[in-house]
Amino acid sequence: MTISVRAGMAPLIVFVSALGFSGNSWKPVIDRLPGAAVFTYDRPACGKAPPRPAPNPPLPFSVFADELAATLDAARVTEPFVLVGHSIGASIARVFAHRCPHRVAGAVFLDASLPQSLTWPQTDFFIDGDEETGTAIDVVAGHVELLRAQPLSVPAVVMTRRRHWWIPDFAAIPHPALDDLWHLTQQLLADDWRAPVIVAENSGHLLPIDAPDLVAYAVHAVASAVRAGSLTLDRRHVAELGGTAHLDPAA
Repeated sequence: MTISVRAGMAPLIVFVSALGFSGNSWKPVIDRLPGAAVFTYDRPACGKAPPRPAPNPPLPFSVFADELAATLDAARVTEPFVLVGHSIGASIARVFAHRCPHRVAGAVFLDASLPQSLTWPQTDFFIDGDEETGTAIDVVAGHVELLRAQPLSVPAVVMTRRRHWWIPDFAAIPHPALDDLWHLTQQLLADDWRAPVIVAENSGHLLPIDAPDLVAYAVHAVASAVRAGSLTLDRRHVAELGGTAHLDPAA
């Protein structure tokens, strides 16, 4: 693991990257959070981090979550923090929150990978890091962990991409209703966490890159809620940033 820490105003914001992405992928968002304390890291075989040693078997999300916990311990992070996860990083974040609830003061989930990933005809593309040295995700065991993970009573926001968008590698989706399934499960995640949903209308799956202003706004809102005790989103400002806010968690 390699880490980067920037001192600043509490609470600390811990970023968990998408599959194969380095901590540096959060730079567009972090640049829009001046004064915030931030923590990023590279998982093995991602960014500047070396790969895991052989035999390097497929791993469920709990192993990645425990690695994050150990990395935070090594960096002497003791106070509760805001956990921000993108894609499979959001899956790691959810399992981390379930295993270490006392460490999580707030959460932001960005286009979180959810159990519907199993509807793809193959899952061999779930390699975290370099294709030759990265670690495969044990998708089935990992999603059992997700289904067992309990939500926390902390400020949280769920953000997802616009509808009817897929990156080129996924252009031939196996079923026309998969997009509906994706957005429905994002809403179910929001219901579990009693969180509002923000749809990034001008973004695809790579929210931290496509919509950094909107992501930074959501992160700032959750961090402010941790300090103030309640979460407030400005629907008009969200629209100015290219998003649509659905503020009723039960909607």
